Amino acid sequence: MREFFQRGCVLLFLITLCFSAHAQNAPGTIRLPRATGFVNDFAAVMSRQDQQAAETLATAIREKTGAELVIVTVDSFASQGNFGTIDEFSLALAQSWGIGARGQDNGVLLVLAVSERAVKIEVGYGLEGAIPDSAAGRILDTTVIPAFRQGDFSGGLLGGLQAIAALVAREYGLDVEELNLRAAPAPAQNAPWIGLLPFIIIYTIIVASSRSRRRFGRGLVFTSFGMGTRGFGSSQGFGGGSRGFGGFGGGSFGGGGASRGF
Repeated sequence: MREFFQRGCVLLFLITLCFSAHAQNAPGTIRLPRATGFVNDFAAVMSRQDQQAAETLATAIREKTGAELVIVTVDSFASQGNFGTIDEFSLALAQSWGIGARGQDNGVLLVLAVSERAVKIEVGYGLEGAIPDSAAGRILDTTVIPAFRQGDFSGGLLGGLQAIAALVAREYGLDVEELNLRAAPAPAQNAPWIGLLPFIIIYTIIVASSRSRRRFGRGLVFTSFGMGTRGFGSSQGFGGGSRGFGGFGGGSFGGGGASRGF
């Protein structure tokens, strides 16, 4: 009797494993990636230089406005689960990560799917006035897509983020010229370091500001990078460094923005 019981337990265990494996490999299973920061280059198409520039820019925008701008690249959105279009994938990812501040819904997600050759700007509810669908489409058509068609994914993504940041800055009444945030033109022939000059200036301002404000008990978003954030997504800790990014703010999305194939 005891031997029969043991065999039954082993059989039940094997059956459970089979069902579990089947569920994990089912075509409809959603496997959204975990965020690693403002720049999430899962497809490895961005240069380190452009990644750092984009991180610095996104950090400056959140520092000044509370808005969260995020870049994501994947090899294929279809491999992430039962998604038929990049619009479905982008919306699911933006909602899952909770990009933007809770209650303000001021997040923007720029997504590239390399295999499907598709790109989407996903705009949170709170920024749909500042970045209507037509504006998001123009950014893709005039800045992002031309660079992509030349094989420059890195430059196209950085340029797109610059253009988005300029619109967000204006929405919050910031002096765009003072912040050196301007819409990126189509790829130019200028020396590479010239394009990084605005980000170097922004980084210098942020470092100086954060150092002066650390004396106070209440840290800024930039100085509290990694001390845990509010709202949705705080459980998605990011490694990378002693500070570590704690997550996004819990913003919501409704499908606003624009998508393109290229």
